[in-house]
Amino acid sequence: MKKILLIEDDETFSVLLTAYFRTAGYVTVRVASARDGLQYLSTSGWVAIIVDLTLPDEDGLVLIRMLRARTMVPIIVVTGRHAREDRLAALEIGADDFILKPFEPQELVLRLNNLARRSGRQDGTDRTHLPIAGGVLDIAGHTLVSPSGQMLELAAKDYRLVRLLALNPNRVITRAQIIDAIAGSEPPDSERAIDIRISRLRKRFAMIGLKPEDLRTVHGSGYKLAS
Repeated sequence: MKKILLIEDDETFSVLLTAYFRTAGYVTVRVASARDGLQYLSTSGWVAIIVDLTLPDEDGLVLIRMLRARTMVPIIVVTGRHAREDRLAALEIGADDFILKPFEPQELVLRLNNLARRSGRQDGTDRTHLPIAGGVLDIAGHTLVSPSGQMLELAAKDYRLVRLLALNPNRVITRAQIIDAIAGSEPPDSERAIDIRISRLRKRFAMIGLKPEDLRTVHGSGYKLAS
C-alpha cells in the first residue's frame, strides 16, 4: 500500500486531490494542521509528504524544517504562494519539489512517482538497522552495535539524536533542529545541553569501538554524521 501524508487545510482541494491519488494507486491520509501532520508522521510507511505553506497553526516553511529533522521521506510543496523567496527557502531547507496552484493533478502524480522511485523508500521508519560510525543502530532495540558485536543501549533522547543523524548522513543538522527532534514529551534541551550530549556520545562510541570522529561539529551551525 502506497501511503501519502497530505498536510492541507483546504478541504475541497484535499477531497479532489485524494480522489485523483486514489485512481493512481495511492492511499491519502489528510490532516489540516502542522501539529496533526507531525503526529501522523510517527506512523511508518509513507512514500511522500505533501505540504501546503499556508496552515492555520504554523507556517509551512517551519513545518518542512521540522519534518526534515525527523524523516527523509520525499516532501512536495503544493501552494498558492507564488513568491520566489518561498520556493527557494522551501528547497533550501529540505523540500524535494515545489508546485504552484493551480496545476494539473496528473503533473503532481508524475512528480510523486518520480520522487518515490528515486527515494527507494529509504526512510528509516521502515528499516531495522541504520549504519553509523562504523557500526549500526538497531532501531527496534534502541541499541548501537559495533563491528565486533559490542552493544550500547541508548536512553530515549540519545537514541532520537543518533537516529536523526543516521537518517541524515553528511547533512548539517542545526542545534535547533536537534532540540526539536529529540524532545519528545520531556522538557527541551538547551543548546549547551546538546553540545554536552554529543560529547558524551563520542566517548561512548569510542568505548565500543565505533568512530567518534564521525560525529562532526560544524562550527556556527550544528553537527553532522560523516559517512
